[in-house]
Amino acid sequence: MQDFRQEINARASIDLEQRRTWYSPVADVYYNARPHYPKELIDRSVALAQLDSDASILEVGCGPGNATVAFAQFGFSMTCIEPNQDFCHLVQHNCDRYPKVTICNTSFEEWELEAKQFNAVLFANAFHWIPSEIRYTIIIGGLALIIRAC
Repeated sequence: MQDFRQEINARASIDLEQRRTWYSPVADVYYNARPHYPKELIDRSVALAQLDSDASILEVGCGPGNATVAFAQFGFSMTCIEPNQDFCHLVQHNCDRYPKVTICNTSFEEWELEAKQFNAVLFANAFHWIPSEIRYTIIIGGLALIIRAC
């Protein structure tokens, strides 16, 4: 367990400018190689969070949009923040048919959070990129869906 925590904290301590381009050279490959989230997992997450069709979700670190698309299919309003510009282009393309999805090319640290704006916060394999001194404050104020691919 200690090694796991050290690895999470090591990822989070990487300089923000480096995180902005971390996957840029392989963004397309990452998207195509990354497994999609099982529908059962997404359905169960929505049910446990008690999200209805007019729910609003903040997705932190949306990457190329693997989880974004899965949740957008429910018709949720989504604000997705992603510091990597290459991933932003991919997720924008992948979400073209979902008008309630907004992509913001920024990091969580730089983004202005407004209180009580979202019904849920989604980290689909991105929680470890958030510095430990701020990541727990994100989920204390509300519900967080933390999904990790196996």
